[in-house]
Amino acid sequence: MTRPPRVAVVGATGLVGQTLLTVLGERFPDLQDVRALAESSGGRTVSFAGRALSVEAISEETLDGTEVVFFAATSAVSERFGPWAAARGALVVDKSSRFRMDPEVPLVVPEVNGHLVHRGGQLVASPNCSTIALVLPLFAILRHRSVTRVLVSTYQAVSGTGRDALSQLEAETADAQDGAPHGTAYSKPIAGNVLAQCDRLAEAGYTLEEWKLTRESEKILGTALHLSATAVRVPVRVGHAESVYLELDRPADPVTVREWLRATPGIVVVEDPDYPTPRDAAGTDDVYVGRVRRDLHDPNGLHLFIVADNLRKGAATNAVQILERSLSAETVPS
Repeated sequence: MTRPPRVAVVGATGLVGQTLLTVLGERFPDLQDVRALAESSGGRTVSFAGRALSVEAISEETLDGTEVVFFAATSAVSERFGPWAAARGALVVDKSSRFRMDPEVPLVVPEVNGHLVHRGGQLVASPNCSTIALVLPLFAILRHRSVTRVLVSTYQAVSGTGRDALSQLEAETADAQDGAPHGTAYSKPIAGNVLAQCDRLAEAGYTLEEWKLTRESEKILGTALHLSATAVRVPVRVGHAESVYLELDRPADPVTVREWLRATPGIVVVEDPDYPTPRDAAGTDDVYVGRVRRDLHDPNGLHLFIVADNLRKGAATNAVQILERSLSAETVPS
């Protein structure tokens, strides 16, 4: 494709949709035909590369003729329109959870398994934000060691829940006297608090977020990780952090592990005594890894601390990188 593709962003009024438009404008400033779609238009406008786009209601008519469609809306919207667009030749990149575990749909972090992205007419799922941050360092280590056990505790920003959660945090921060939730995103106050539940409870007492980390990571990496997670919401606007413990098949020196991480595209290693924070990651497209150290009791044990911007690399940037991989695939001889 020599000209810029015709692109649609579904869910353009949400946090991820607007971040998608920002990242697209940064990485594809020459895009001319960009459609901003939502479940209803409401006469709204959104910004793309310094110009205003009128939001249109999603339909087969407004999707017709698009060559790339990003879905940052509900699973129901993705299920209805995603396969329809892909069947008509579009590259469909879906940020919902609807197709992630479908065995016929690739679940892609481009630095890890971008070879699964083809030239178009394909539906590609983009993983959960916390999964993306986790699998990049795991991928770097798995090229040198087998991993027999993974324990993850996440510290996830409220923007991962959406705009209403940000409003609740702001309202409770402004008036934290009564200790009651000031919104409906969370049933308990989030300001000055941590909530040991991301998404609803599911089987075996684990939340959906914890199951996503487990199942999506294994699908992307193509191996059983014996992974268990505890996902926690914290009063941070942007940036998910993860404390990760790995058991390897044999010891690995932390200095060497840092070299493996540093050699992997998309990872920034933060050396002791410094460490990454959500503020460091906010507004960037990398996954930051620090606090690399051996376990005190198991010579095969390894600890990491990981941080990434959940709206950018955890969502929008990963989706746009899938488009970049698709476009580069067109130049590869068949």
